[in-house]
Amino acid sequence: MQHKLVIDIGNTLTKLGVFNGKRLLCTRWYEAVTPQDIEEVRQKYPGLDAAIVCTVAREPVFLAKALANFPYFIDWQSYRPDLKIPVSLRYKNPETLGRDRIAVASAVASLYPGENVLCIVFGSCVTYNVVDNQACFLGGAISPGLNMRLRAMHRFTEALPMVDIRQERDTECIDNTQTALYSGALDGLRYEVQGYVERYRKRFPDLKIVLTGGNAGYFEKSFNYRIFAHQNLVLRGLNEILDLNGR
Repeated sequence: MQHKLVIDIGNTLTKLGVFNGKRLLCTRWYEAVTPQDIEEVRQKYPGLDAAIVCTVAREPVFLAKALANFPYFIDWQSYRPDLKIPVSLRYKNPETLGRDRIAVASAVASLYPGENVLCIVFGSCVTYNVVDNQACFLGGAISPGLNMRLRAMHRFTEALPMVDIRQERDTECIDNTQTALYSGALDGLRYEVQGYVERYRKRFPDLKIVLTGGNAGYFEKSFNYRIFAHQNLVLRGLNEILDLNGR
């Protein structure tokens, strides 16, 4: 397989990547992908001969039909015990494990072979994903993401306003409701992350910390230890899985 189409359907966005081998040639993000979007990518990269779709939400009906004529195609909507993955899963009920988390673990195992890694994904939810030096995925916590925290405080109260996380506020002086909500969501999550990092560093003193996801930028400079930031880890992990199964 030379040129490959990799699609990650998340809760809020659909991410698409085109790979040549392990090299990511392009990425595109959509609120809702359409048949025209897929056709445009195929016209730009006529050598595409393999595809994988991973979804944690509802897959558009047209998508499987549009990609079914690829020489090799993986439609990964639910648990697939037959699917080869580059990590072993130490998880009691793998059928409930998000495919995006398996993809992240696969990318981490490829990027940092033989190392203990905590990969924190800042998306709609925050997931803590531990991969040990034997390429075993050990699981990890899930908690509300930044926007979910802010929406929840607004949605489940009568008076608290909705705060846009993109409008930065000085949390050193918390003297109004907007700043209080902003600090509660952002600083509260920072303290949570620090707590989980310290917990896993006691278990794995040589632990590597990897951040990814749309809101990772809020946290890259928040800690006193070395951080490795990566974009598109889900896409890269799906590419690893596609290669492993298409050989």
